[in-house]
Amino acid sequence: MNTDTPTPDQTPKLIPKTTNIAWFTGPAFLIIAAWFVLLAPSPAIPVASTPEFSPTLLEMTIRGTVKEDPPILRVGSYEYRCNDCHDIFKSGTEKTENLYQHLDIKFNHGINNRCFNCHDQENRNKLVGRNGGYISYTEIPTLCSQCHGPTFRDWERGMHGKTLGSWETDNPNQRRLECSECHNPHSPAFPDYEPLPGPNTLRMGDQPTELHHERKGPLALPFRSENGSHTDEGGADQ
Repeated sequence: MNTDTPTPDQTPKLIPKTTNIAWFTGPAFLIIAAWFVLLAPSPAIPVASTPEFSPTLLEMTIRGTVKEDPPILRVGSYEYRCNDCHDIFKSGTEKTENLYQHLDIKFNHGINNRCFNCHDQENRNKLVGRNGGYISYTEIPTLCSQCHGPTFRDWERGMHGKTLGSWETDNPNQRRLECSECHNPHSPAFPDYEPLPGPNTLRMGDQPTELHHERKGPLALPFRSENGSHTDEGGADQ
């Protein structure tokens, strides 16, 4: 009996024939892909030259430090607090004569030109608020917020000042530098210094040399109040 002969109830197996087109489809796709990778013309992308600057402009240290409360001056093995001297030598209510101590202090703080605007007149170990209450030397932002309200609110939200450790607000390693760590409290304006090279993105193109607020552009978004005028500094909301 020949077992290769199909019986009436068996369907013979059909073997598909491979056409010539199928043999060339795979190689054709490979050739096209290689052309796109190796031979296709690339778009002309403008590349700016890398600016050069002095590494000394990268100041990585903190300008100031948060003082102890009360501040302590250490000379050798001795420690002195503000009241140790000011309880002996009384100061006048106004600055009417030249200083014989604190000669390193240079006053340049606008109309805030009286020591007792910030320092308590009776207790020099404390700062004073505008309501007459004491403010600790470890609470400098609270003192500054009395006159610099908008800047203080920007600092609270992370838009002003410097953040160290982490950008995540719930990260315990995050620390925001306080006012006196960047600004000299008696002369808060920064001295002139050479700025680092600015951003040079393809989206912005060449930027104008004039100030951003003098020309409408992608960075010209001055903050205005509801009546259309620029806002000025003011005290923090109480």
